[in-house]
Amino acid sequence: MKIAVVCCLHGTEPYGLEVVKKLPVSIPFFIGNEKALKENKRFIDIDLNRCFPGNRFGKHEDKLAYGLYNKLKEFDYVIDLHSSSNNCPLFGIITDPNKDNIELAKKLGLKKLVIMKESIASGRALIDFVDCGISLEVGPHNRVQNIDEVSNLINNLIENKNYSENIEIYEVFKIVKKKKDNILINNFEKVQKDQLIAQDFTGKHVSDEEFIAVLVNEEAYNDILCLAAKKVS
Repeated sequence: MKIAVVCCLHGTEPYGLEVVKKLPVSIPFFIGNEKALKENKRFIDIDLNRCFPGNRFGKHEDKLAYGLYNKLKEFDYVIDLHSSSNNCPLFGIITDPNKDNIELAKKLGLKKLVIMKESIASGRALIDFVDCGISLEVGPHNRVQNIDEVSNLINNLIENKNYSENIEIYEVFKIVKKKKDNILINNFEKVQKDQLIAQDFTGKHVSDEEFIAVLVNEEAYNDILCLAAKKVS
């Protein structure tokens, strides 16, 4: 079983550097975007996690994606570390809900897993181009507990322990656009139809349907209030 860990695809998500320090030295890790990390920017030219499999003659992130894509081909499992700007319980993201990807989430000991198919995501994320891959999301960015929580999950996989039989699985079906500034819902909250979800001096934003809120008020996406998901398992 060959495992690789990728951190810092986004330069504003540095906690992964501390996670890899807690892992066995035998586990290879890759720093996604060192230049963006040094400059404390999400990316230099374009979002690295939206340009796989890359282009060796392209922009800065295109070239990085091309290099990573080729390096990660030999691994059975790829774990991609991310963090959110908002309070966010640890959860996994997969783009293809096949048996292997769901089994990987269970082997990690995850309690929550979110499916983001190509119709919602770009279809050009790192995990779209590996044999079996998952992104781990937790927040906010500088929360100290993120480091231990994520390193413990990866060690579950390495040591074959804490298998998650009862994982909650959600599937994103819609992007909810931000219309008002004051957001009134939280991550994984069940939102009811006609519930007030945001407001400001210009008025109110009321939900037009029932959903589970995911990645609420993420700074990286200025025009998005959250992702709307349904529980599928």
